[in-house]
Amino acid sequence: MIQKPHSKKTPDSKKTHSLVRSNVAGIRDVTPGRSKTQPTTADGRKRSSELEGINLKIIELLQEDGRATFSSIAEKLGVSESTVRTRVTRMREKNMIHFITVTNPLALGQSSWAMLGISIGQSATGTQAAEYFRELDEVVYVMRIAGRYDLLVEVVVESPAALRIFLDQHCYESNFVTNVEPMVGLGLYKSLYKWEIPVSQNDSDF
Repeated sequence: MIQKPHSKKTPDSKKTHSLVRSNVAGIRDVTPGRSKTQPTTADGRKRSSELEGINLKIIELLQEDGRATFSSIAEKLGVSESTVRTRVTRMREKNMIHFITVTNPLALGQSSWAMLGISIGQSATGTQAAEYFRELDEVVYVMRIAGRYDLLVEVVVESPAALRIFLDQHCYESNFVTNVEPMVGLGLYKSLYKWEIPVSQNDSDF
């Protein structure tokens, strides 16, 4: 049974990660046949069809500049401002797009950044373990994976000492983590939040 996380927060860590967690942290289930941009839920095909034509172009422009105005997007696409506003509103209502603020934790004073490869035992399911780590303020990214480990967990804290405390509390002393490999970041050279969206050939805009 997994208990609710109760980490000892380092000064200002919660304040810093409140920005990151709401934007980045979450469970991303990667299994064979599943695309990171297309859900495998019952409405997966419908969502793909809605990423056609003007909708796709709107998303591409918003990936370039999330603060772009409806009028500027409309001008670039040769459509009316109301068309852009309506389509963006619908895509947000359908949970297809989100407007977020992405921060650089290292620039905000968090000096220790690590990716953890985590193996879990039989006392917890992969989903339970992922949900446990998702609730921790120090965690900015959680992914279930197939391969050597069960989870990839990205942790950002203010110091190496804080990282050791995190590992002790949530990994080494855990009753469901059987192995953890910390991969400490030495420098960030690329961080991309834009990717090409696969397009269906048979559907049209909504």
